[in-house]
Amino acid sequence: MHIPKFLTVGLLGTLTNLILFYIFVDRWDFSALPVSTIIFLISSIQNYYLNHIWTFSDRTVNQPVGLISYVKYLLVALAGLSINLLLLWWLLFLFSLPLKVLAQAVGILGGTIINFIGSKYLVFRKNE
Repeated sequence: MHIPKFLTVGLLGTLTNLILFYIFVDRWDFSALPVSTIIFLISSIQNYYLNHIWTFSDRTVNQPVGLISYVKYLLVALAGLSINLLLLWWLLFLFSLPLKVLAQAVGILGGTIINFIGSKYLVFRKNE
């Protein structure tokens, strides 16, 4: 079953993302959108590796962790990032949230479905 593992890896990536976002944006007052983008890249490396060796290990048995596979993963994740940034911008534009990290959390949730489908069917396909 891939979904529970994918969600666990995603939760770890989300924690990494939210902790770093909170530190840089809410505590140190950096701009939200650039920070979100950089932290996305950090979290994507973490998530790719964990998904490769654990979530989809039944599909990647004879496939090494590699740059080409990561680039595919990154392209799928960019679709999720687009949703994340759109929701983040929209929520920050419409509402005066006391903690901007709440908008970031909603954005992350928005990209999860696309990331799972893309990961399962495009990045970590079974070798046939």
